[in-house]
Amino acid sequence: MTFLRFASLVLIAVLACGLIWKCLPARTSSVAGPNPIAELVAAEIGGMTQWLLIRGADRANPILLWLHGGPGAAQMPIHGLTGDLERDFVVVHWDQRGAGKSNPPDFDPATMTLERFLMEAREVTALLRERVGEQPVIVLGHSWGTMLGARLVARLPEDYAGYIGIGQQVDTLRGAALTLDWLREVAPSDLADMDPQAFRDHDLYVRLMQEVETHGGGMNVSLLSMLPHALPAPEYRLADYRRWLDGANRGSGPMWAEYLARDLIAEVPRMPVPMLLISGAQDWNTPVPLVRDWFGTVEAPLGKRMEVFDGSGHAPFLTETDRFVETVRGFAAGIAAGNIE
Repeated sequence: MTFLRFASLVLIAVLACGLIWKCLPARTSSVAGPNPIAELVAAEIGGMTQWLLIRGADRANPILLWLHGGPGAAQMPIHGLTGDLERDFVVVHWDQRGAGKSNPPDFDPATMTLERFLMEAREVTALLRERVGEQPVIVLGHSWGTMLGARLVARLPEDYAGYIGIGQQVDTLRGAALTLDWLREVAPSDLADMDPQAFRDHDLYVRLMQEVETHGGGMNVSLLSMLPHALPAPEYRLADYRRWLDGANRGSGPMWAEYLARDLIAEVPRMPVPMLLISGAQDWNTPVPLVRDWFGTVEAPLGKRMEVFDGSGHAPFLTETDRFVETVRGFAAGIAAGNIE
């Protein structure tokens, strides 16, 4: 047998084993620690099956409820990238309605409304109280998750100990105007001379965000670079990856009218819990100047902080992970000590 044929057979065997493994029931790996928790949970939330991943080295630690972006871009398959948070928190990744494992073939996108997501976030919180404990819950939102998370915490401060916004969504069309100013400076584009009101058209807005990504103002992390982290995830089976892609590609389309109508500066003038905002200096998806506008005007009697990561775009937790983890840890310590500034 030639070496080439032998190598080909080995590769085929490895791929076959991988496919078989990915067809086995989903699970999550154990967590080392004094009182660990590691659970992959299918729960009835909002009248449908939705999935939660709950992991931490000590189940008595504060709960960190991570609200992913998109809507539809579930964080669960790459949770390992920020796995160091599990030392200090019980980290909860929730595949929301229409995202990842919670995106069944018969899913109706018309059910995606902000009020429904807010209601279901409350259900998730109640489930965590029953399943994990009564310790403080800190809400962490990314992108779309900040649109949900800021309103959730402002509405129900008695349920949450703190709020963290990453790539904070403030006002879609005001953000588009700032993004266009930046785009005119960095690259010629047929979009650059458009009136920001033109981006009420969702397809045009998607094109704008694609231009932003192309010129270094977006996530600045390719989907391809995430595959080595996502594909081995034991929580996801083969069908889940297709569900993830379908949800991510659907994106904000079904909720576009709500996106255009929402203004965080008007809706959340007061944050009743300690707040931390993390932005990437290169983020023109949710532009830093607009995040600063909300940060500067929002009343936060229990303290507020904003940190800008110079080496990041719209996903600082992927591009400056160590700094991100330490920043979140420091914020939680500040909550415990009663000192956020």
